[in-house]
Amino acid sequence: MEIEVFRAENPPRMQRYGEALEAGIVRGNTGSLVVMKLGPGLELTEHAHQQEHVGAVLAGEFSFTDGDEETVLRAGDLYRIPPNVRHGVRCADHALVIQARADFQIGTRST
Repeated sequence: MEIEVFRAENPPRMQRYGEALEAGIVRGNTGSLVVMKLGPGLELTEHAHQQEHVGAVLAGEFSFTDGDEETVLRAGDLYRIPPNVRHGVRCADHALVIQARADFQIGTRST
């Protein structure tokens, strides 16, 4: 069978980006599903993407920032970031997030 299956005990290969971010990617033909572990003290400066991102918070909590505005997301919350919308990310403790996206620029493979 040519179907790729990733289970809790066999997640996509995770790669560390700094002290507070790990990401693993399951790549498809037209998009990717990204698994992200956000750690204590994570702060990503405001940025924008050309394509929308849709995600779900599986555990923990984090926030999106836009200037002085902050939106907290918790386990069970879903979100959509429209194209070209500036946002930052903060995580005080931890969060486990999955995100579907049409692009992803960190050069890892799911296998």
